[in-house]
Amino acid sequence: MNIGAMGTASGLDINAMVDKIVAAERAPKEERINQRKEQANVELSAYGRLKGALDGMKTLMADIRQNHTLAERTASSDNQDLVSVRASHEAQPGRYSVEVKQLATSHKIASQPVDDKTAMGAGKLTLSVGGQSFDVSFDQDQTKLLDVVREINRHPDNKGVLATVIKDASGARLVLNSDKTGAGNPLKVTVEAQAGSPLQSFAFDTGNPGSPMQEMQAASDAKVLIDGLAEVTSDTNTLTDAIPGLDIDLKQLSANAEKPQAVIEIGYDKDKAGAQIERFVNAYNQFYDTALELGKFDPNTQNKGPLVGDSMLRSSVQQLRNAFSTPLEEGPSSLQTLSELGVTTTLSGHLEVDYDKLDRQLNQNFAAVGEFFGSRKGFARRIEDMLHAYTGVTGSISNREKSINEQVLTLNDDQRDLERRMEGVYQRTHDQFSAMDHAMGQMQSQLGSMMSMMPQM
Repeated sequence: MNIGAMGTASGLDINAMVDKIVAAERAPKEERINQRKEQANVELSAYGRLKGALDGMKTLMADIRQNHTLAERTASSDNQDLVSVRASHEAQPGRYSVEVKQLATSHKIASQPVDDKTAMGAGKLTLSVGGQSFDVSFDQDQTKLLDVVREINRHPDNKGVLATVIKDASGARLVLNSDKTGAGNPLKVTVEAQAGSPLQSFAFDTGNPGSPMQEMQAASDAKVLIDGLAEVTSDTNTLTDAIPGLDIDLKQLSANAEKPQAVIEIGYDKDKAGAQIERFVNAYNQFYDTALELGKFDPNTQNKGPLVGDSMLRSSVQQLRNAFSTPLEEGPSSLQTLSELGVTTTLSGHLEVDYDKLDRQLNQNFAAVGEFFGSRKGFARRIEDMLHAYTGVTGSISNREKSINEQVLTLNDDQRDLERRMEGVYQRTHDQFSAMDHAMGQMQSQLGSMMSMMPQM
């Protein structure tokens, strides 16, 4: 700040002197504020790293529990041209043969040839498919076949009817196609128009052989034969309940395929389960390394981590260790601890995997592994709930971060208060020096006057 010139009477640089005095008073207070802000930022960064490491484990546990990633199945078809398959965690291992007897088709009908420039006149068509219907009304001005197609396709209540025009040597035909397959989704068209109106040629009902429109493709269900015994039908070409937990996508008829049958095999996805357990071990070890770094203290160099001595850091490590060694009360009788699975704690505090032991459990006890981790009160839920107490919105780390952020806001207020006080100190000090300079000027003036009145020596 510079609010005045150099002292004219004293010859002193008042501004420089005031700046130094104010800076000397500001420095210790500002240094304390900056140190506390720097410490707060260091702690916020440290808690952010700790929270991130814990959230990594929590996300993995939630994935295991919600998506059953330790109970997944493999599913394969030896004839992908005929059928493809997908299995959920509920599918039971087995081997099945599938023969596709019929594919599900959608209903398609077409009108007799008409002149596409013929005036259709006023009227109403009621179209229905799959139990849903909608009305399309036409004014006298809407006279072309293309207008009929546009009004059907644009109608806001149209839930599954596609209208098109096909032209051949005989003329133009209105073609209606359902977007739903299955015998239970036939098209029906009723017409309200004057007798002899061209709109009357668009009526259709499967129960009326004399309907003006013709059936180009019947609505039919898919039919498959499983293991040569069980015939299963479906209104779509994806079978979802023929074999529990297995989706079967039908590609073509067995009669048209080079190989008329497909052999489907369902098994346990042991590789994916093993990889998921390894990811869990790596996630914990990453957290543990982070915890060691944040809480380290070297007595020789006196170097220490930002959370050295922090009780929350110690408790998170200890609680996880206890959870790893405590048996599940409601777990499978054949698998109740991580060590039985082959996951143990080393002397350094990290987790390690005994792959021979893990492979035996996956090969001989796969269902129990999935239940151990993914059941309602399983290991994944235990760890997820424990970590949520730290990283959740109301968790201890979140509360600590909130407290530190409030401290930073208070320190920012303190900084602004300090700036205002220093402005006042600067003004008062400058006024005092200015007054001194003015007094010195007066004294010099008086001395000059006295000297001028004294006789010359």
